[in-house]
Formats: sequence, C-alpha cells, structure tokens
Amino acid sequence: MTTTYVFGAGASLHVGYPLASTMGEALLDYMLGYPAQPYPNAAQFLIDTFGKSLNIEVVITELESRIKDAEARGDGTNRMRLGTRRGFLRDALGAWFREIHTKPAPTYAEFADKIAQPGDVVITFNYDDSLERELKRTGKWDISRGYGFQLGAVEHSSDVLVLKLHGSINWLVSILGGAKPGSGWMVSSDPSALGHHPVIRADDLDYLGYKDFSGHTYTSGGAFACLILPGRTKEFFYDTSGGHEYAEFWDSLWSQAAEALKRSDKMVLCGYSMLSVDQRARELLLQQESKKTHVSVVSGSQSERIAVDFRTAGFHNVEVLAGGHFQDWVQSGSASG
Repeated sequence: MTTTYVFGAGASLHVGYPLASTMGEALLDYMLGYPAQPYPNAAQFLIDTFGKSLNIEVVITELESRIKDAEARGDGTNRMRLGTRRGFLRDALGAWFREIHTKPAPTYAEFADKIAQPGDVVITFNYDDSLERELKRTGKWDISRGYGFQLGAVEHSSDVLVLKLHGSINWLVSILGGAKPGSGWMVSSDPSALGHHPVIRADDLDYLGYKDFSGHTYTSGGAFACLILPGRTKEFFYDTSGGHEYAEFWDSLWSQAAEALKRSDKMVLCGYSMLSVDQRARELLLQQESKKTHVSVVSGSQSERIAVDFRTAGFHNVEVLAGGHFQDWVQSGSASG
C-alpha cells in the first residue's frame, strides 16, 4: 500500500513554527528585533501601512494588489518600493524559520522512524525543512531527487518523495546563475534569468546532514528565497523584466503531486485547513478522477468540515481520526493502522 501524506502548518506546530493565523505579528517582531537592516525598516513600513496586528494573508494580498496597481499606472518608483518590501518580508520569513529549525522535531522524528515507508509521498504546504532532516536521518530521503527535481550532481534514489508546493526555506532562486557585476558573465542562449529550479546553500546542506555534496549549490550573487507567500491569491511564477519565470518549475511539482495522489491507496491529511482561498490545492486534492482512495483527516477542529468536502466531492471512504491533531495521531499509533 502506498500512502500520500498532505501536511499543513498544524503538522509543524510541535517544532515551534507558526500557524498562518499567528504568523503576521510574530514575523514583525522578529524583523523589528533583527540586528541589521533592512528587516527592521521594512517591518516599520508594514506597521505604518497596515498596523501591528497583522493578518499575514491580508498583508500579502494587499501588497501584491498595490504592486499591480502601481504597475498599471506606470508608477515604477512605487512599484519598486512595494516590491522591495515584499522581497524583504519573504527573505525575513526564511531567516526566521531557519532559526526555528534548530529546535527538536520529535513528532517528525517519530513519523520518519515508524510511519514513512518506501514509495510514500509527502505533499507539504509548509516552508520548514525539519521533516526532511528527520527523513534523511533514517535513510528514507535523499536530497539528490527527493524534492522532485535534481539537486545532486549524481542521482541517488529517495525512498520517500517530499513535494513542497509552496516552496522551502532552504531553496534559493539564483539570479543570472550567481553572476556578479564585472565577473565576466556572458549572456547565454538560455532566456531565463532565474534558471529552471532552485539551488541550496552550504549551511542548509549541513543542517540536513550532508557534509560533502556536489550539485546545484548557491555560491554567490543575487538570490532570493524560493517561497510562495501566503496571500489569498497565490501566483506560481515570478514576474521579471523577461516575463513570468519559474511557472514550469511550480507546475512540475504540482503535476508530480497529482500523479502521487492518483497512484496512492491512501491519503492522510494532517494539520491542513484546506480553506476555500487555496483554490489550486483544493482542486488538486478533491478533483481526482478516482474516488476510491482511502482518506483520513487529522486537522483538529477543521477535520469534520474537510471530511464533508471530500464526501461531497464523491470520495467513498473518508474518516476523521480520533485525537484530531498530528502529534496525537502519531503518538497514538493510529498512523500505522
């Protein structure tokens, strides 16, 4: 039996990562207290514009709306100013999560030790890399192809596939292949300024347990965090002077997720709210051709609502597991049932 696990923020809460509902104000506090610019100034701009008690989804949505409005008006200065603040917010989110991931992740460790099996797929909407570290520790995951795209110079199989459909804190989009001004970089025949998939930094490789790694690593130059920010309307591409880039990358991850769900005998949805604003995710999970997949929902107070959504979509075998939360579910032994 192959299983696809769908993880949302509730699955990573035990490590100390925030829920979307609490992320805004906590992220601002982190940015304000950061020991160097530009994060403190960017946080103050957001506070002055939106107030201190931020709903992160509202802020991202409003920022992106204002950026588009400025572009439509031909106001390049305001568009750049707002776009820069959005970039600082995205990069600060990655830096903040990178500090949190130093904490223990006992439930992920137990999941990796006792539950995940060869052939399983984890579809996650979380940014953190604590799960991958635990799966790597058990030998069930390898970074070479374990994210659904090639990072290693030499391919190694990964028993478990982790598809991060909103990006990851350890993924960087490298601008112009890391070229620096005056470095002798020449324009290549490749029209993409951002490449075709992310790269990874040495310290993130070290965190995952890789001491000697050869592959697509970040060395120098301009780069930004490869994350889809939690706005209410998510765009799976980056708008550059050369047009929309990275759409093929995101589409590839989502297509692999769809194939995994199609092949699975069982889907376990853990800590994911599956809200109506996440239209692409809802379509991925609910609009499968086969409705025979066994669906287990472990999403706290949202579980019954989500189960109704699956039953309404025509799934025949849907259960809400007792305990309600990812941590309780793993520890109870329900996961092995």
